[in-house]
Amino acid sequence: MALLIVRTMLGSGAAVGLMTGIGACSSGTLGRSDVESQITAKMTDSAGNKPDTVTCPGDLPAKVGAQLNCEMVVKDRTFNINVTVTSVDRGDVKFDIVETVDRSQVANIISRQLTEKDGHRPDSVTCPDNLKGVTGASLRCELTEGGDRYGVTVTVTSVDGENVDFDIQRDEQPS
Repeated sequence: MALLIVRTMLGSGAAVGLMTGIGACSSGTLGRSDVESQITAKMTDSAGNKPDTVTCPGDLPAKVGAQLNCEMVVKDRTFNINVTVTSVDRGDVKFDIVETVDRSQVANIISRQLTEKDGHRPDSVTCPDNLKGVTGASLRCELTEGGDRYGVTVTVTSVDGENVDFDIQRDEQPS
């Protein structure tokens, strides 16, 4: 299953991918505005092209593995991004940035693929979060069909340029 996600971000062709080395001092959390500013700085290319806006829903806990889903607007296009804390050293918080596929898009693709395979549309498909556009990333969604609920595992198999390929595996038995 391939899903096209736009990766060209700025005029120079800079792309959102897995990036490291963003840091800031913090005592327990990295403030929302600091996270937004650091994303903007990291995504600004050498010609000065930068995101129009970056919006995060709150502060980022200064704890390895803590995550925050944000939105970035570049040239009137909205991109979902995830920041994940990779290290905390004496108040220096470093995090990775990766583009994500919106959870509603993932749910729609699951529904469409299973409709093509089974010949009927599931009653509903819901995913709790966005899917990270990184090989090996996975997301557990839920499908409802005729009153039964099934787990669905989505796993990214590859990311190549503008394409995110992933497998969809529905549980054999309802939960």
